[in-house]
Amino acid sequence: MTSVPAARDALALSLLPGVGPTEFRTRVKAAGHAAAALDRVPSAQVVGVRARADDLLERGARGGATCVVLGDPAYPAALVDLRAAPPVLWMRGTPALAGMRSVAIVGTRRASSVGLRVARSLAAACAESGICVVSGLALGIDGAAHEGALERQGATVAVLGTGVDVAYPPRHRALQERIAADGLLLSEVPPGERGHAGTFPQRNRIIAALAEVTVVVEAGRESGALITARVAHDLDRTVCAVPGSVLAPECAGSNALIQDGVQVICSPDDLLAELRIARRASAAPPLEGDAAACWDALQSGTADVTLLAARSGLDVRRANVALAALELHGLIEVDALGIVRPLVTAG
Repeated sequence: MTSVPAARDALALSLLPGVGPTEFRTRVKAAGHAAAALDRVPSAQVVGVRARADDLLERGARGGATCVVLGDPAYPAALVDLRAAPPVLWMRGTPALAGMRSVAIVGTRRASSVGLRVARSLAAACAESGICVVSGLALGIDGAAHEGALERQGATVAVLGTGVDVAYPPRHRALQERIAADGLLLSEVPPGERGHAGTFPQRNRIIAALAEVTVVVEAGRESGALITARVAHDLDRTVCAVPGSVLAPECAGSNALIQDGVQVICSPDDLLAELRIARRASAAPPLEGDAAACWDALQSGTADVTLLAARSGLDVRRANVALAALELHGLIEVDALGIVRPLVTAG
């Protein structure tokens, strides 16, 4: 691990006006290390940024966050591939998760119910297979992906556009704290800062670099998820997309990716195949009530929720609730077209 003085110097250097990721690397390469680079800066400036660095390190420590700098053995190796690798990262949670095999699952904040279920299902399959799920903690697809991984006690990393101690979006405060406890929060934005319009698109490059495969589930033409896909492509990572309705604006960008030739993901098994992982079959546990009725109806063949409701004698609302329970137990998957398929054999 980098020593505290070295981390402080690197953090201070990164806080200088005009020193972004590229300039940081240039100065460190020219000087040999961050402390030497600071020696070439007017002392009045250095005093100010070192004081600010001390404040941030203290605040981070109070909130359970650690500071990792480029060149530190604990710095995620996958990010070194980035031309604009963050000079400094703040981590809250389990840092080792950033080194796992990972899949990024990203998409629109204005997701459909089908999109949310697909994201959860993909994330759950990754979690069950020992693959970490990376996303951006935004509303919609991102949040569903994190939840799907956590529901299976799997690994998940949330890359934030704010400080790791800032709850954003506010509706995801509880989810953010759960990830801090059971996963990893990661950001290049210092603790206490709410970020700005540019920090959210910038964090997408980190999501893409961490992941072996990036899957876009519902994205409009202006969606930040497309930035993630572009960076992943530039890094020679695999990019996939889930097909959506041609009538839905929230699917226009993800459908365009498919037109451009990215891999198509219609089920968790498709994603696991991209990862060269086979899902193990198992038997369904005993079921009761509406869940049992929907499960029995599904044995007649795959169907959408309307048909399953008719087969089981339930209304669509009750069928949806039952299917959500079956999905949480890993018994079914819902593909991009809303078709329900069993993942295990009848017990």
